[in-house]
Amino acid sequence: MHNSRQVARKKKYKRPTREQLKAMTPEERLEHKRALDRERQQRMWKRRMESSTVAERRAARKEAVTRAFTWKRLLPYIERQESGCWLWTGAFKLANGVLRPWVQAGAFGGVRADYVVCCLHRGRPPPYCFVASTCATLGCIAPEHTVWSNQAVETAKRRRAHEQGEELARRVE
Repeated sequence: MHNSRQVARKKKYKRPTREQLKAMTPEERLEHKRALDRERQQRMWKRRMESSTVAERRAARKEAVTRAFTWKRLLPYIERQESGCWLWTGAFKLANGVLRPWVQAGAFGGVRADYVVCCLHRGRPPPYCFVASTCATLGCIAPEHTVWSNQAVETAKRRRAHEQGEELARRVE
């Protein structure tokens, strides 16, 4: 019975004997060399996948994606406002219940546009950091409005805002 989740495996390349190699035409030799290269690349990919964790692969993918982008490639999708905001006119993607500016990266899938802008403006993110916006405008990716932040900083900001709200409520009563 065929399972829809099973992937059809390609036949492993059968290497020719010495006699068969000697009898090959130049076109057959070239095809043989290509088959050996494909086999070597598959082995290298398998080793790479086995030797890395999911987080390492995700980080490597993000690095490859951000290397693919330059300001020249992003600028057609940016609309500059008088307020200093740069509004993203490209695609948006729903992530964790929030719409985020999204830029496609071909075979890599895609990445948040504000992440790419922050990488271009401020460099690679420090460990355990993510991009945070200092602007309340939806879709703003201005370099001055994006910073690297971490969970502790964001928690402290929320706590401070909550305490200020409670203090304001006491004053009103």
